[in-house]
Amino acid sequence: MLARQLVVALAVVSGAGCTRTFAREAVQPNPLVHPTETLRTSEKITIVTGDMDLDQPAPAENTPSSMNASVARNHHYPLFNEASFTMVSRDRLRFHVQIDHKWEEYANLKTWEVTLEDDQGHHWSPESVEHVRSRIITSMWDREQRTQICDRSGRNAGGDCFNTIGFQDDGWRRRQSLGSLSVFRGNADFVFYQRDMMSANLHWLKLVVKRSGQEFEYTWRFEDTVATD
Repeated sequence: MLARQLVVALAVVSGAGCTRTFAREAVQPNPLVHPTETLRTSEKITIVTGDMDLDQPAPAENTPSSMNASVARNHHYPLFNEASFTMVSRDRLRFHVQIDHKWEEYANLKTWEVTLEDDQGHHWSPESVEHVRSRIITSMWDREQRTQICDRSGRNAGGDCFNTIGFQDDGWRRRQSLGSLSVFRGNADFVFYQRDMMSANLHWLKLVVKRSGQEFEYTWRFEDTVATD
């Protein structure tokens, strides 16, 4: 089977009206050039974004000295925005799209404008939108306040260690509520139909998924030979 590769470059472009555009592309053979060797399902393209309001602590350091505890260090929760397509026939393409967002309305793909274009100047709107669904994803974590174990340097005037070498297993003394974070994941299929939409001389397809303030561009470039590395 002919190899595929994913181009890892992710472009973030600020356009007019403060719209943020995130773009990524994959390189793969054209399904019509070698129909017996190329899958009808394309490479999946994933664009990972974040949100300043969505933070969660990094996993605790799993070392004996820390007793599975460490100083809490937050990082941005990853939002996975994905797209792939299935060539139903040379006249019909089905694009599978996923959007992650902190707001349920944004995760509803019916609220997004989706278009398709190719290198030959064609532009299409979906014939239909199918299998629209969304669900909530919740992450929870334990939060404890444990007593620091100091080295010989001792503690400062505020009671904190100059050098922390571990933590005591006494989180039960200061009970904390569980931390949690919830995001919404939306999925939908966008079906495009046009006579001979897919051809053997097609060089690329671009799916544009956008709404006010945000835009995702997924591009599939078709090349006969792709390095396996």
